[in-house]
Amino acid sequence: MWQIPGGWHRPSVGGMNLPTYSLAERDRRWDLARELMDAEGVDALVVYGGPVEWAPDVFFTNDRPGAIVVFPRADEPVALVRSPAHIGDHLEASARGDAVWIRPENVLVAKHAHGVAEVLRAHGLGRSAIGVLGLEPCPPFHADPLMPFTLWSSVLQQFPQLTFKPMEAAFVTRTLSQSAEELAVIGHAAAIGEAMAEAMLRAVRPGVTEAAVYAAGMAESLRRGAVASGMSIASGKEFVSCGPPAWSYRPQTPRVIEDGDLVLAETFCSYGMRETRQRVAIAVGGIHPELESAAKAARASYEAGLAVLRPGRTFGEVVAAMRRPLQETGGWYAHPLVHAVNPCGAACGSGAGLGTLPETARYGLLTEQPTIGSDLPLSPGMTFALTPSCAYGRRLAGIGGTVVVGQNVPIELNTITTHLMRST
Repeated sequence: MWQIPGGWHRPSVGGMNLPTYSLAERDRRWDLARELMDAEGVDALVVYGGPVEWAPDVFFTNDRPGAIVVFPRADEPVALVRSPAHIGDHLEASARGDAVWIRPENVLVAKHAHGVAEVLRAHGLGRSAIGVLGLEPCPPFHADPLMPFTLWSSVLQQFPQLTFKPMEAAFVTRTLSQSAEELAVIGHAAAIGEAMAEAMLRAVRPGVTEAAVYAAGMAESLRRGAVASGMSIASGKEFVSCGPPAWSYRPQTPRVIEDGDLVLAETFCSYGMRETRQRVAIAVGGIHPELESAAKAARASYEAGLAVLRPGRTFGEVVAAMRRPLQETGGWYAHPLVHAVNPCGAACGSGAGLGTLPETARYGLLTEQPTIGSDLPLSPGMTFALTPSCAYGRRLAGIGGTVVVGQNVPIELNTITTHLMRST
């Protein structure tokens, strides 16, 4: 076990003393919600639990994702779940003594407009101002609101007198800085991400497939009690892609790794609904000099980001610093150099350099994803994925991991993946 500045600890991977959340953490989050309601002038929150990368319902329930949470300011939150299976999970968790936050009386199989309406009526909120999470886009992953149109239309029809206020931005701003308990969970996830990278390094050699390397990393996360929500992976001597493997969505054979390849991946390791990111780059034998240079430029970009990731600076300043080493060497980047995690909230723009490739002229429309959250001030406890990539033509390399904004200096949670690794 080693200690991180700030008073929290990261347990050894595979140890039994794993970080969990206490009732004090529950109370902190519920108090934060009430402070948010006070600040925004609303009497309750309606929280739509969307996909895993945007599941704010779990922030309040510490339970199975996918609920709609109705949180009256003067009472405890109510979880509206989809099926009796959620009740079964909750019942078993209570029987085992797990950290269950929602009382059984407040768990209802009623994840629909009528359920939302009944809870609002039961708490006398039929003419109140209500804050809603789910009515605004959740960039960079979701450009449109996640709340189903038919569900919300039905709620509006039942409450023509109600005032509903979208509150995603206010919620994200208040939750980006992690508590000590959350940082312990994030540190554990990052340690498992490192173990995934080591397992992938052991698996890489000429003659094995991308699928075998992918399986090694995913199996390691599962073996250690974490859920990797996926992995981006690509390999070869020239490529500009690093997304979900083509064989995961198209019926085709996974690519066989050859001597001289670079294996590039990004792992998404989640423990307790707190995620870390690691960009894994593994050289298989001797790789092209431009790939070596791209990896060095990515490392320089990473170091530039670390130098600026300080309280009082802005996210936009970090982005500008990380772009500079790539621009100075004539490189371009295919993916965000840096983005916030837990929740995302801010992300570096990307994609402009792809247009420098002659082959892209045939595509109907190629636009850059803009930077989101440039003005975000950095505060201690915020977590960021510093995962820069650099490309020269069609030769792409990248490195990086998860970093915490410390009181004075940033805290690196990953070390193995912040350098080019080599298969032996």
